[in-house]
Amino acid sequence: MFLANKANSHEMTKIHHDFSSPTTPIKNAVDGAKRRLLQLPFAQPALQRKHSIPPPIRVFKFDNFSDQPSGRIVDLVISEDELVLYAKTCEKNPHIETIFIDEIIDVFIGSHADSSKSKVGNDSQIQRIFAATFTTAACVLNDCIVTVMHGLDFVNPQSLVFLTKSADEAKLWYQDLRRFSSQCKRNIQDVFYYWRRLFSRVRCSIPNDHLTTDNILDAIFPSFKQRDERKVVEKLLLRNLPIFKDKKKCTPKLLSDDEFLIKLYKVITSRMEVEDLFIKHFPSSSVSVEDFRKYLNKEHRDPRLNEILYPHVTHEVASRVLFDCRLSGEEALTENGYLNFLVSPHNLPVRPEAYQLNEESLNKPLSHYFIFSSHNTYLKGRQMKSRSSVSMYRYALLAGCRSIELDCWDGPNTEPIITHGPTHICFCTTILFKDVIQAIAETAFITSQHPVILSFENHCSQKQQIKMAQYCKDILGDLLLKDTLEEYPIKAGVNLPSPNLLKRKILIKNKIEKKPSDMSDRNLANRTMSKETSIDSGSNEDDSASFFIGETDEEDTITTVVHHDSESIGNGTPAKVNGTISVESQSQPLVTELSDLVTYMRAMGKFTSFNDCNSRQIHSEMYSMNETKAIELLKAQAMEFVNHNKRQITRVFPKGSRVDSSNFMPLIFWNCGCQMAALNLQSADLPTQVNSAFFEFNGNCGYVLKPSCMRKHNAKFDPFELDRVENVVPNSLTVTVISGQLFCLLCEKRPAVYVEVDLYGLPGDSHKKMFKTRTVVSEGLNTIFADGSSNCKFSLEKIILPAMAYVRFGVYEENGKLLGQRVLPVSHLQPGYKHVLLRNHFNKPLGPVTLFIHFDIQDYVSDAHKSLVDALQNPIEAMSRVKAMEIANGASSENISREEQNRRLLEVLESAGGKGSIEFETRQDSFEDLGKTMDMNDSPIKPKAIRPLSYASTETPSIGQLGSYEAGSFDLGHLNGLESPLSLPKAPMSVELSRKNIATKTSTERKYTLLSNFVAQRQSFFVEQMVVNLPPLKELEESLKVQKMVKNFSKKHPGIVEKLESESSPVDKNVAQAMQKYAKERYTLLNSLIEEHRKRMLKRIEIAFQSEIKELQKINTKSRLEELSGINKKSSPIEYKRLSDKYVRRGVEENRKLLVIKNKKTDELNENAHHLQMELNRKSNELDNKIDRLTGFMNGTSK
Repeated sequence: MFLANKANSHEMTKIHHDFSSPTTPIKNAVDGAKRRLLQLPFAQPALQRKHSIPPPIRVFKFDNFSDQPSGRIVDLVISEDELVLYAKTCEKNPHIETIFIDEIIDVFIGSHADSSKSKVGNDSQIQRIFAATFTTAACVLNDCIVTVMHGLDFVNPQSLVFLTKSADEAKLWYQDLRRFSSQCKRNIQDVFYYWRRLFSRVRCSIPNDHLTTDNILDAIFPSFKQRDERKVVEKLLLRNLPIFKDKKKCTPKLLSDDEFLIKLYKVITSRMEVEDLFIKHFPSSSVSVEDFRKYLNKEHRDPRLNEILYPHVTHEVASRVLFDCRLSGEEALTENGYLNFLVSPHNLPVRPEAYQLNEESLNKPLSHYFIFSSHNTYLKGRQMKSRSSVSMYRYALLAGCRSIELDCWDGPNTEPIITHGPTHICFCTTILFKDVIQAIAETAFITSQHPVILSFENHCSQKQQIKMAQYCKDILGDLLLKDTLEEYPIKAGVNLPSPNLLKRKILIKNKIEKKPSDMSDRNLANRTMSKETSIDSGSNEDDSASFFIGETDEEDTITTVVHHDSESIGNGTPAKVNGTISVESQSQPLVTELSDLVTYMRAMGKFTSFNDCNSRQIHSEMYSMNETKAIELLKAQAMEFVNHNKRQITRVFPKGSRVDSSNFMPLIFWNCGCQMAALNLQSADLPTQVNSAFFEFNGNCGYVLKPSCMRKHNAKFDPFELDRVENVVPNSLTVTVISGQLFCLLCEKRPAVYVEVDLYGLPGDSHKKMFKTRTVVSEGLNTIFADGSSNCKFSLEKIILPAMAYVRFGVYEENGKLLGQRVLPVSHLQPGYKHVLLRNHFNKPLGPVTLFIHFDIQDYVSDAHKSLVDALQNPIEAMSRVKAMEIANGASSENISREEQNRRLLEVLESAGGKGSIEFETRQDSFEDLGKTMDMNDSPIKPKAIRPLSYASTETPSIGQLGSYEAGSFDLGHLNGLESPLSLPKAPMSVELSRKNIATKTSTERKYTLLSNFVAQRQSFFVEQMVVNLPPLKELEESLKVQKMVKNFSKKHPGIVEKLESESSPVDKNVAQAMQKYAKERYTLLNSLIEEHRKRMLKRIEIAFQSEIKELQKINTKSRLEELSGINKKSSPIEYKRLSDKYVRRGVEENRKLLVIKNKKTDELNENAHHLQMELNRKSNELDNKIDRLTGFMNGTSK
């Protein structure tokens, strides 16, 4: 129904009488913000009533809310199970639209979130329709309109806009929808919840009282391209569920019956692998409570948990779970009940308490938490050309984000605006600062009650700064923290307050005003700012794009010096003079009004040193830096960086060159304790997926307590640790990918899919693309990855810091398209057979689409201690086994194996030769002192570089790999303060091993192996030593080709070359043209010679690179065969696999190092060619100028 249609005017007048309401005057922006605050649930209850489902309401639903609004009258209903909101037209054959309640992103009263301008325009149109007059105030109709934003797209959600009869009804539905959606998001959902939700939508969508197989098939196969699969499933339904043949019993109410739904799930997915597991683990088809209790303790109990705090499953608990999962009429657990258990809340992959808010954990200083942070919060896309949106602030805060960024610029009509930079440079739209503050006030404390930090990047003049401060005070009111807490003054050594102490408070991060007397003696009036006029701190990134794209880091930048004239303020951008930002001699200091609002988030200038921070001990001093600067600090002073972040807050944001709004992997900086890893939340990439999964925990409050090693004052922690972290028990993880369910919900045709598994954490724990299943083509209902021919099982022997380790599962189509993913924390994983619900790119749930996975997670035990641990756990069995082995073999062969390994190690070390010596003590911590025992007379390696060298081998990915989480990469050798082993020049070294205090194998064997790898890799490469110089230009000018060209040209044009070289007399036009032709031919030939030499040298580099690769492969193959020669694959499969994997990783690392060397040589060659071309251009221009002078002189003579 189009409201603008004249034929419907009578009907619209009738609708007006039903929807009209009293009028009130339009308020200004501040009053409007206060009014909207009063509409929030925490401000005051609209009606004192019980929390029940509201009755259906008749509303006007807008199908279009543009310049010509259109819509229809509908009944709006919330389903009985509170899962679906649906709108039903008032017709005989009604049209029904549905929305999942838990997919609601935002709800607000009003027609538009992004600007008041559109509200006025639409309200005027609505007034014309409903009131047939312009006397009704806009705010009245706006108060009766409810907007619901929903969907799986964080940036561009869909909208449902409806008009109620009164403002009270609008407020009531606003509160109910907000309450129901928040409740759904707070609850920890299982597979069966999403299965039930799927058919709740089907139930609400059926216009009559008859349920058919087509209704089921339409829900399972959204694409009609899967006709064959539909037919197969239809036959299964009719054969296994006869109720579909009885039209009287087959009603939509069936879809409310959990037992029917679990039977439907079993029939549709045909879980043969579950049947096999049931037969494997239970002796009979009916499982008793006792058998089920034993199964739970054996397969599903986390052995890492304390048995006192988390006791074993008792008979009572097992009985209760069995009772919940068995179907009616069954006394014991059957196969159907077992499947029900596997998809139930009793069998979640992550411990439920991890998701729940732990108030006691939020009493530490702010600096002890990772804080959910956003960068360029206002943008909906790329940085240089995209929309700015007020709604992005709402979505970020509602998602749990606690630190948001506001880029503030001078706007027209003295109204500060938020955008990405001057509009003549950055083509991003603008939004009003006051609208953003209003949106923040409305949504800051709906998802989380804990403090919100507003990170100001301030480019405004003093006049507009004053207005910014006034908006903050008027709109935010008591929510704004204006003064420090009495117990936490800003003094040296005083901690920051805790999140609990700052509940429902908004903090402003900005520079503070510095008095003229406090400034240095330098003449500030004559300062010119080469980068930007931002008051915020950031990086000293040397990027031409940094002025407009990113925050900058400027020493003591507390004043702006941009000249503002009437024209620049009118168009909202700084004025330009000769293509640059104009600078006035008089500075624009930060105003007192804004400075006074800064409390515990004082933004500092350029970071100088950790020593300066340690000497001041001011905990409220906060540094912002881009990822490049942060990585430099991480490389050079990792442990100092960790200690600094125990006291003060560090914010890291993407570098300015990320114009596509891509992100770095936040774990890189979380690993050194940086609290704020600010990401572009509008980009649906891997870093945002990890970030979203990370902050789901602790009630999605936006604050996650750092591991104790990153916050305790006396704890020592190195982010690049490989062996162990102080007071942390490592974990061992084994994952088996068994199957995947309901991929058909995501694919338009028969899917061919595979699963990739990654682990992200400390550099020593991270493994990108460490495992990939086979590609399987199936109907998409139940895709089996692990069968008799393919064992999709992999193990991680040692994860040294489980608290920062996250395992990611990605399901991809054959062409590499991501169908779904999930990131899970290793520290909270529960062992056993689990269904892992998949998420989309924005980490939003995809419904009942799952991976069926078996997790086996243990506290790490070294190979030497495994037998001891087993013996302690089962002493009788262990003694019997030892006795049997002694009888069979006479003695253990452990010593022989140990001696054989030591022999090989000595051979490798002795092969190095030389004068120096290395002595080792085989204690747990002796390797750390390795550098102190070396004679460094002839060694190019510094003693302090030895310890990090142990990272460079078998199990540690390079930091380059860690950087490959997103875009950039960097070298592990440099990150640890040493050169790469492949780049070290060959030097003689003799080695002696002194084996003392050998008690166990523990980590000593591993360290020997790491060192032997280093010794074996200490070599230089021909490609690294290649000289890539090009012949000088003079030599090219004297080459045969150039001389031949000159000779041929002289034959055609005698005397021209000689005249050009002599420059003795003026020339006429014809001679000048000939000279120009000569100059052009000569330039083209020389340029082609430069390119020819460049390509020839490039080919030589490639040949050398390929030769080195082949040679390395030969060496590694030979070494691998020699080391594996004494190991039996069948009797020692783990050791055999470990050594094999070691050489694979070594090969990958060597290839990567060689590729880096090759790329450096290529860059060097291209740079040389560029310089040569620049010299050629210079000489060519000189020759052209000479010709112009001769021609001009001739013209002057002729006159």
